[in-house]
Amino acid sequence: MRKKLLILFAALFMAVCLLPSVGLLLGYEEENYENRPLARLPKLFDREGINLEYPQGFDDYYQDHFGFREEMVTAFHRGTVSALKDTLNDDVIIGSNDMLYFAETLDDYLGINTLSDYDIQRAARTLKIQQDYVAASGAKFAFAIAPNKNTIYPEYMPKRLKPTGAFSNRERLAAALMSLEVEQISFDFELMARKGEDMLYHYHDTHWNQRGAMIGYNAIMAKVFEDTEYQTYEGMTPVTRPGWAGDLHYFLFPASEGNMDYPYYGIDFAYDTDPQAPGRTTTIGTTSKANHRSLLLYRDSFGDGLMPYLSANLGRVLYDAEFPYNYASMAAESPDAVVIELVERNIPNLILKAPAMPALSAPFEGEGERVSFAVTEYERNGARVVCGKFDAADYDPMKHRILLTDGETCFEAFPIMDERAEGLLLDAEAIEGFTVTLPENHAASGELELVLEG
Repeated sequence: MRKKLLILFAALFMAVCLLPSVGLLLGYEEENYENRPLARLPKLFDREGINLEYPQGFDDYYQDHFGFREEMVTAFHRGTVSALKDTLNDDVIIGSNDMLYFAETLDDYLGINTLSDYDIQRAARTLKIQQDYVAASGAKFAFAIAPNKNTIYPEYMPKRLKPTGAFSNRERLAAALMSLEVEQISFDFELMARKGEDMLYHYHDTHWNQRGAMIGYNAIMAKVFEDTEYQTYEGMTPVTRPGWAGDLHYFLFPASEGNMDYPYYGIDFAYDTDPQAPGRTTTIGTTSKANHRSLLLYRDSFGDGLMPYLSANLGRVLYDAEFPYNYASMAAESPDAVVIELVERNIPNLILKAPAMPALSAPFEGEGERVSFAVTEYERNGARVVCGKFDAADYDPMKHRILLTDGETCFEAFPIMDERAEGLLLDAEAIEGFTVTLPENHAASGELELVLEG
């Protein structure tokens, strides 16, 4: 009898072990609810022959696609949360009151691994250049940071996680932008002022709920469309509905439906959405009969909540999720205003890549300090991009503009290193990168110089 039980146990154990592979071979696949793309099946051969990264690539693919993955992941996390009060998941932190937080926001919450003051200043200068470009076209510009959930709700974070008290990237960037007179929309201030009324973020999601998005929408309208009539929705009272899941829920329980309460206003948003152009999945355009005002919103996933409010109250809105920011959208739309919405945890992205934006040209006055530099260039979407490295020993992002000049015309460059310039050699102890996209059809009339103006 005992032998039969052992054989049965072994058979069941083997069946459980084989079940994921069998499911994968049979083509079992569930919808991806996680807030990330799943790994793709790698090719064994590429242009250079055998793909040496194939084993790692296949392992990543298998981890994301094995049969009954969702059910097994859900069962595992149900057990860890119940028994240990912990997710044992690198992406999700469980707090009190059944609140889930995205682990990528932990450094911001603790005040560790923050950007240097120099990099904060470079980010501020990068936004200043964009504001100047937008203003030159006659449009308004504003920058808005969508706060991490634990910025608005730190009280539910695990008590074992103690913030250092250091100023965050969000606070320091806001101060630098104020010094450069860059227009800002204070989502954090507005949300903190209203958080006592009811929840503004979803319990099991990284994003704000419909109430929080309404506050963000009103902050945008008050800043850039203050002379326009629009619906604030402030007098409406939502009903509480059950059944919200959220991206963090699906990280832990991908096979389980959500059951969290959420506010629902039942608003009939009246607007039309443009037909989706092939290959332009990062842009969404809407039109309405509300008025003739127009907006270009460079956005991330927090912009999804803003979309119905803005679309129903502005005649034209283009939502662009491309990064780096591509100002071809602005040239095509000629909007009344440009707003950049960026979630707090992604502030470091501002200095990763230079926006695709033609530089403003101006007569060269011959003023400023000439510095040594190394340069290369390439073509991007028909535009000439000049990038390189320069001697940054005397460079202060808050005081200096980086000007590239041919002796007749000058163009301000972004203080951002282009990957194509990384291999350039320059004999200097302090080195910084620059990137500038020259206006269409511009050809340098003489030898290029780099000047720090300020």
